[in-house]
Amino acid sequence: MSINRKPRKTERPLCAQLHEDDGIDPKEYFRASPHRRDDRKTRQLCKQVYRTLSCLLAGQFGDPVLQDLSVQAVEPAPDASRLLVTVRLTTLRGQVSPEHVLASLARVRGALRCEVAASVRRRKAPELVYRLAGPVEVTP
Repeated sequence: MSINRKPRKTERPLCAQLHEDDGIDPKEYFRASPHRRDDRKTRQLCKQVYRTLSCLLAGQFGDPVLQDLSVQAVEPAPDASRLLVTVRLTTLRGQVSPEHVLASLARVRGALRCEVAASVRRRKAPELVYRLAGPVEVTP
């Protein structure tokens, strides 16, 4: 039982020089911007969380340490499911230890996350991680 097969054509030799698109699927290589919409949505979420936390920390809680905090930045860490919130003490800087500030934030972590979840209207509320920014020294 023999099967008639066509003789194989000799394949062309590979190119002499490698280019950046060699070995990459053309659909992936020529895609315009795969994550542009996601990046915009993530930035939008960070801005909404920034606004919400700024309002909440300004007057929602009776703790003077929390009322003295100002939100400096909200960034995805590493994606939109976890957000890194950078806060800074304004008038109590140098009078309150960083551990005390982070402990105060840890006490109200659940309430802050609930308020953020209500304001951003997402299926899952992002986890909030806090970082205390140090004082900025101005050099003349």
